[in-house]
Parts: sequence; C-alpha cells; structure tokens
Amino acid sequence: MILRLLLIIIYFHLHLMEKYLSFMMFVSLWQRKDASDVEEFVSNWVNNINDFPVFAFFECFDFQQEEIDNECLTHCIEYTKSKWEEGSGYYNKIKINNIVQFKVIFPYLYGNGSMNNFACLSLGKDVFSIGYRYLKTVWGENKKMETPIVTVNEFSTVLWVDYDGDGLVFISNNNRYSHLDLVIKTLPSTTDYSIVEYD
Repeated sequence: MILRLLLIIIYFHLHLMEKYLSFMMFVSLWQRKDASDVEEFVSNWVNNINDFPVFAFFECFDFQQEEIDNECLTHCIEYTKSKWEEGSGYYNKIKINNIVQFKVIFPYLYGNGSMNNFACLSLGKDVFSIGYRYLKTVWGENKKMETPIVTVNEFSTVLWVDYDGDGLVFISNNNRYSHLDLVIKTLPSTTDYSIVEYD
C-alpha cells in the first residue's frame, strides 16, 4: 500500500514547565481510502520508530468498552479504564509493549479519534492523566471540568488523532525528532509525501 501524505511542518517554541517544545508536524491523511489504510500506515510507522512501550490514551463510548476489555485480556495488554464523570463513556490508558499489541489497540484509538473523542499516543513514556481544568463551555461560561491531561516533559513525543481522523499531530521535544529529515527517515519506505513548511 502506498499512502499519499501531506506533511505540514510547523516549527515553534512553546514554553512548558521550564522546557521548550521544539517540533510539531501535522500529517494530513488526505488521500486515505478508509481506516485500514491509516491503521497500516501508522502501524508500520510506529514499528519503524520502535520506541516501545507506546502508551495509548483515548475516550470511548460505553458500547465499545466490553470489546476493548476483551481484546486487552486476550492479548495480555496492560490497561486501566475510568468511567467518565459526566456522560456515558470511559477513558482508557493502555501500555503497548510490541507491534502485535499496537495493531490490536490502534483501530480503537483511531476510530474514537475519528469520532472526535480525545485519542493520543505517547512514545516511550506515560504522559497521560485525568484531572480538572477550567474549560469554556459552548455557552461561553468557564466551568471546572474533568478532562484528559497530557504532561509534556523532557524527551516527550505524542501523536494526537486530529478531528474526524483527517490527520495526526506529531509533537516532540525529543532531539531524535528535532528536524524534518529525522522524522522522514522514520516513515515507512512506501510513503509518498509532500511538504508544506511554516515558521
């Protein structure tokens, strides 16, 4: 399979916890045929990067949780789940130790991200928690609400599934991915891509 990608590169410096986040890339999945194209591409990409364990954190609806529980138990995948404080769903945090486990879990992560639930991967370290933050509601009021929290610190790399599954946002302050050429070297060999750069 050859998946055509548009890599939108944004270099920025964001001050977080006395550190600087130095690289962000949006991987537009604009010519995907279906979810299986994305699953194959991302699985091959993560396998090339080979920075296990990979931690997955995503929200899912009640009707999916039993299936996720069964997959994790069947494939000896370590995970925790937590019921949403409001609404009918769960937060799942999953430790993935190898590519076989990744291929089991990623369709759930991508599928939920495509439904605009929060869905994110972290390479090599767990950066996810659930906490409370003041968020603006659709009515414009600031309300303290339960929300996923991503704590980016030294050598962190996260991949967030963009809204509707249209792309992946790659954010890193790890020198291993500090320049576009270094990230491109990790892409599967069959990847066809174009680059758009912003400063």
